[in-house]
Amino acid sequence: MRADSLPSLTAAGRQALVDYGVSLVVNLRESAFEGLEPLPVPVVRQPIDPQLVPVVWEWPTMREAYLGMADHFRDQFARALTLLGDAEPPAAVHCAGGRDRTGIACGMALWLAGVEPDAIAADHAMSDPHLAESSADWLAKAADEGELDRRRRIIQPPGRTLVEVLEEIERREGIRNLLLGAGADKAALDRLVARLQS
Repeated sequence: MRADSLPSLTAAGRQALVDYGVSLVVNLRESAFEGLEPLPVPVVRQPIDPQLVPVVWEWPTMREAYLGMADHFRDQFARALTLLGDAEPPAAVHCAGGRDRTGIACGMALWLAGVEPDAIAADHAMSDPHLAESSADWLAKAADEGELDRRRRIIQPPGRTLVEVLEEIERREGIRNLLLGAGADKAALDRLVARLQS
């Protein structure tokens, strides 16, 4: 399951994780959640910190930021997909908004499973309404005009950007090769793909 900030769930949301049978949560956030109650299911962190990569943090375009993220954090994506493949289904993966870091991870998994590009783009776009709804406060808290412009670039609807990024990675080296070269477990990837295809 692709999700946004799971540690911010209400008590009812936390119970829903348990009732749904989620066996593992992979957290791609860069920081721990201080002061929030731990989730009632096991959590493994694979932190992806956008501030560490200028092209990701500055976000000139979503395409450039996504390509930079996929390249620089390939080890984390490889471990995240290995964890998801090793977990008893269902499992969940999340970041802050569920669209960018989590979107790339899930997009890679869907690509490996042979999902049609239009379906991958449509799945990715499901984050748009929630992101638009929750971004007003974030925009209002920008320190200056430059930061406000950066934040506006980040929240733009992605359209087919994720698919174009996946296609570019596939042309350059192959998504499976990227993940295996970064240490992903082949058997875990195969299990993840088989579940997505069933």
